[in-house]
Amino acid sequence: MKKRFILLLAVIAYCCARVYSQNTYKTIPLPKAIDGVGEEYSGMCTYGNRVYLLPQYGDHKTLIKKDNLKGEFLIYSLLTDSIGRVVDGKDSALSAYKSLKVLNLDKLPNNVADEYEGFEAISIVNNTVFLSIETDDKSPNCYLLKARLDTINNQIIIDPQHIVNLKRPELINNAGFEAVTWLPKENKLLAYYEYNGMPAGGQGYLIDTSFAKQPEPIKAPQLYFRITDITADAKGAIYGINYFWNGDYKYYLDNDKLNHQEENIKNTIPNLRDSLVKDAGYLKSSKTTYARIVKLKNVKGSKWQQVATFPGYKNNWEGLTLYRKGALVITDANGNKKQATVLAYVGF
Repeated sequence: MKKRFILLLAVIAYCCARVYSQNTYKTIPLPKAIDGVGEEYSGMCTYGNRVYLLPQYGDHKTLIKKDNLKGEFLIYSLLTDSIGRVVDGKDSALSAYKSLKVLNLDKLPNNVADEYEGFEAISIVNNTVFLSIETDDKSPNCYLLKARLDTINNQIIIDPQHIVNLKRPELINNAGFEAVTWLPKENKLLAYYEYNGMPAGGQGYLIDTSFAKQPEPIKAPQLYFRITDITADAKGAIYGINYFWNGDYKYYLDNDKLNHQEENIKNTIPNLRDSLVKDAGYLKSSKTTYARIVKLKNVKGSKWQQVATFPGYKNNWEGLTLYRKGALVITDANGNKKQATVLAYVGF
């Protein structure tokens, strides 16, 4: 009897530990100077002992077409140790950050400037910064830039002569190549298109870091909703943010090739099953959002697995980087005062 009781306690403790690890969520208040909704953070990565935050429009706070890529553009970085102190409860908020000035954006070709709709992803490898640009929905291509990281002068110097075109596989409203990361084993960049909801999946690219070769098209595993950022660990496993925004239904689930997907979603995303059973129109509601972290075993993986869920409402999650036994996520508040700029830790 005693052994059974001890075994029962062990099982309960194990289950509780798993539930807790799947649901650990802690917000990390940013320094006041960079926590406004106008920052619209769209990408994030870790390099060295710092986490880099990418505002969609730099320091412009909004997209002004006539200005395009002119004027000052800033990227911010935070010490990983400072983030850890907040996660551990030793500090209540972050107080310090660095600003890095991005140079040479005004030297990019005219077609890039004319189609520009903001920056969406950042990855840093061997002091080389890779930045993706989303373009106007009607443009066939998005772009990937490379730059040199100068930590002495706090600058990121764009190379305007070397740009990779990333052809859109589908023209979907407000969808670009928002998910870009470096794969250490392949020593290549991986870019996934934001929309991969077709039954056969979508398309991504493997990209040589030298930009000397044309991007290699690869299959992207089927995934409902947006894939807004990805990052890879040292073993090559790929983690991504899978986010459903409450304005996505028409374009992502009821477009000219998909005719509603509620029945399939009930089976592929168990967290949403009960809500869809109770209300068939659940995903059409203006209040419905959904955020989770998913994982592929490697770049050849054929199926995403759910790793963790976290609050989606009012938060347009677009940045991801691995941290400790989990990940950091950050929001693009879309310049909307009803939304919030949030940096958070999700444990898994």
